[in-house]
Amino acid sequence: MKLYLSSLSDVLVVREDKRDEVFSFGLDNIYPDTVENLINGSVTSKLCVDLSSKSIYGSSFGDAGNIIVNKEGHTLNQILRISAREFTKFGNVYVHIGYNADLKINSIKILPAVFMRVGKSDDLGYSGKLVQYENWDSASNRIYKKKFKVYDRYNPSENVIKAQIKEAGGILKYKGQVIHLKGDTNDVYGISDLNTVLYEALLEANSQRFRANNSENGFLSTKLMVVKPFSKEEERSSFKKTLKQLQGADNTGKVLLLESSQISDTLSEQIKLEDLSSPYNDKLFEYSDAQSEKNICKAFGIPTFLISNSESGLFGNSGELIIQSKQMVWESQSETRDMFNETFSRVLSNWKEPIKDTIEIQSPYNEIKETVNE
Repeated sequence: MKLYLSSLSDVLVVREDKRDEVFSFGLDNIYPDTVENLINGSVTSKLCVDLSSKSIYGSSFGDAGNIIVNKEGHTLNQILRISAREFTKFGNVYVHIGYNADLKINSIKILPAVFMRVGKSDDLGYSGKLVQYENWDSASNRIYKKKFKVYDRYNPSENVIKAQIKEAGGILKYKGQVIHLKGDTNDVYGISDLNTVLYEALLEANSQRFRANNSENGFLSTKLMVVKPFSKEEERSSFKKTLKQLQGADNTGKVLLLESSQISDTLSEQIKLEDLSSPYNDKLFEYSDAQSEKNICKAFGIPTFLISNSESGLFGNSGELIIQSKQMVWESQSETRDMFNETFSRVLSNWKEPIKDTIEIQSPYNEIKETVNE
């Protein structure tokens, strides 16, 4: 997907699409795709996502997170890692819950946020369904509702689950439930931290594209040679061969012997060399790149010197300063970790097998403090 400045206007429009019976996410219902493409094209955004998601994941759930939670063999810790990245990128996490015949939870998966939409609301404003579809771009593709995967919103009530199973036609046809996690529970969708700096991410991506296109398609140190017509094809081939022997660094300093047809001939009439090099200014976006980097870091709450080599040079390479800065990022994500702790603790309280361990994300800085105290 190629993005332009105009494609980011009104990108966050959320409205009920009566045709597809979902709440559209963005003007063209592809806001998550837009965010993902911008992150993949912006090196600063990608690094901020990496650092921010790691600060949520911490040191995982510890030993409690080693249990296998689905048929794909994912552990609870792997589910946490995926959840942290999904939330950091999109501001939304969709946790799929599967049940067995005893109404115990036997499967936990993360459904990709780019595929998920909230279903239409009822007369009371409640949206009880979540819809999965692999390509919501209606501008480029036709939407086939028969390919929708519709899930019930999470409700741990046994009576509700029994009713949903009966409506589905039995436990084998039951698709399970989905927990929709988001930062602001009052909104239909959560918002990515990148939202306030979408244009900055686009500018950074375009800066890379500009330099690459100039390097690949521009005329760099290219010469145009004009000579008089050769009388024979053999002369032309011999001249080309001689020029080829003069090209490259290994042939620097060699002499080209050009023999004129007449003693009175001037060299400028026999051969003319023109410079075709196009201007290549790789520093054209230097200022805007620096500003984009700072603003993207601000949006994610990441100290710039953890991302930029130039900034780290100003602050030195103090290991203690780096640890303190990362710990600051860790503390800023406490609310998100609380949300994950509460969610997975609640889900695993109804796990098919009893779990004795406490489900809580471990801090990587407790070990550092213990080491320092020793």
